Amino acid sequence: MKILVIGGTNIDINATSINEIVLKDSNIGNIEISIGGVAKNIAENLARLELDVSFLTILGNDYYAEVAANYLKGLKLNLIYAKSLNHPTSIYLAVFNQNHDLEIGINDMKAIDGLNQDFIKEKANLNSYDLIVIDSNLSQETIKYIVSNTNKPIFAEAISVNKVLRLKPFLAKFRAIKCNKYEALTISGNKNHDSIESIAKDIASQGVKEVYITDGDKGSYLYKDNVLIYKPAYRANIVNTTGAGDAFYSGVIYAKAQGLNELECGNAVAKMTLECSKSNNPMLNRKQIERVVRENEIRD
Repeated sequence: MKILVIGGTNIDINATSINEIVLKDSNIGNIEISIGGVAKNIAENLARLELDVSFLTILGNDYYAEVAANYLKGLKLNLIYAKSLNHPTSIYLAVFNQNHDLEIGINDMKAIDGLNQDFIKEKANLNSYDLIVIDSNLSQETIKYIVSNTNKPIFAEAISVNKVLRLKPFLAKFRAIKCNKYEALTISGNKNHDSIESIAKDIASQGVKEVYITDGDKGSYLYKDNVLIYKPAYRANIVNTTGAGDAFYSGVIYAKAQGLNELECGNAVAKMTLECSKSNNPMLNRKQIERVVRENEIRD
């Protein structure tokens, strides 16, 4: 299966406070810089799982672009990119409290504007791939171009409450969408839902075939063919939550390619990522996924 991932690459700056955060003051903690971005995280995970992955992205015209490009070229994926002449490489800054929960995130993603329909038209034949993955960092104009120029299954990743609405006009064009509970509630358009099933059913009624919803340590859900499937989260020794949602969707897509259980594989990749300080676990591979699924399904 040939997979094309389209979306952002960021420089991730993750800062974790050792003690309870004191606002408007300097806090002692740990700071780590890595190459991130939702689409990039998914592309890297799929490459580590030995799938045939191409990654279409945009970088800035700066030092970080060279760092990111060299890193991506070191992975077993086909990197397709250009440099924005007007904006720096996208940066995502996240501050976590002493419990490793996100306190605030700030992103500067102006470079993603260069990932437009002209760029995609020049760089990729969408119909030469078997599956396309997009994130909602893309503009609505770009998303419209993608859904209008391919008949291949499209898997969309919501990213955030602020950006998920970019996907709403195109739900009927997607095979699948992945959201957390809050993103799902936003895209449903109805604030009065009393259950995950109600939210998922609402989203599915707008045309998307498969709705994946994650709810932190409470577990994950798949709504498909008018049936809601639930899987408890695998217990994890959490080090960092950045990239966990991307990891879950990576596991889902891997399962699709291999004919495996989507929620089990999603949970397994998420667990491995939560237990790593980076947004991608460098130890991720097929055998590790099999091991994590086996150990946790026996335990449950």
